[in-house]
Amino acid sequence: MIARGVVLDVRAERLLDDLALAASLGVQQVRLDVPWAAAQPKAGAFDGDVLEGVHAAASAARAAGLAPWLRLLQPAVPHWFDDEGGFADERNAGRWWPRWVAHSAEQFADVVAGWVPFEAPFAMSNRLEPADPQRHGELMHHLVVAWRDAWRILRGVVPVATSLDVAVERPDDDSPTAVAEARRRDQLRWGLWLDGLNDGIVRIPGRYERPLADFAGSCDVLGIAVRTQVETCLYRAAEQSHDRPLALTFRPVGDTDGLRAQSITAMWAEARRAGESVALQSVTVTPFVDAPGTPGIVTVDRELKDSGDAFVN
Repeated sequence: MIARGVVLDVRAERLLDDLALAASLGVQQVRLDVPWAAAQPKAGAFDGDVLEGVHAAASAARAAGLAPWLRLLQPAVPHWFDDEGGFADERNAGRWWPRWVAHSAEQFADVVAGWVPFEAPFAMSNRLEPADPQRHGELMHHLVVAWRDAWRILRGVVPVATSLDVAVERPDDDSPTAVAEARRRDQLRWGLWLDGLNDGIVRIPGRYERPLADFAGSCDVLGIAVRTQVETCLYRAAEQSHDRPLALTFRPVGDTDGLRAQSITAMWAEARRAGESVALQSVTVTPFVDAPGTPGIVTVDRELKDSGDAFVN
């Protein structure tokens, strides 16, 4: 059976209602963000109220019968961390990121059901270094190291899952430049992570291959985040995963709820077909509740939309 999950805002005013509604719809797990920027407004200083709020939210999820998975990194990082170079500076990232992960592990050990250290590394690096392939590759290397560092801290008690933003990459045209760029993107989305998780070698286009200690095997669940071509991506992930269980995070596509409902229906058809031969353990839809500019499967009045009905039925 494929478990259903949803993504909720840990600081939502009606979070308890959201958790109760999700549970009533047959959802089994929920992903909550631990907001680093809010929880650590200054280097070395933590906001206890923020952390207590996340702990209370995870506890409430458990009380509602939902397994809380916690994500530790969001697009908004602490300003002081960003000012010191963020993940673009390997030394800065290596100093502060592991401390944040370790502190989170200590704070939430008694409530967490699973960890998602960070999501969509390709999009994250592309957002920070969109125009320079060399610097983009360097940043991807830093993120691989950051992943390995998180794994070293979190492994062993509850599952640790990736959430890789994979996609079927095709060249824009038949030119050698376009073909080479599509191969570069494919390697950074797929090969860098899936091959590296198997053999511990970091392979970034334009850079020497290099081994990274403890990179091999550094996840319990191979999670992928997709919007289209679900079945193709699941089969490829399974082929390169070496029998790890798979998890799917899905953001519906479409300008109307009707189109998003069709997107979810098609996703389920593909996921279930793939699930007959691959170890797909969960599907998480994001987001659950409507937010400004980001439609969910439930209205702000907590009414199930057609897209929500397509997801839970």
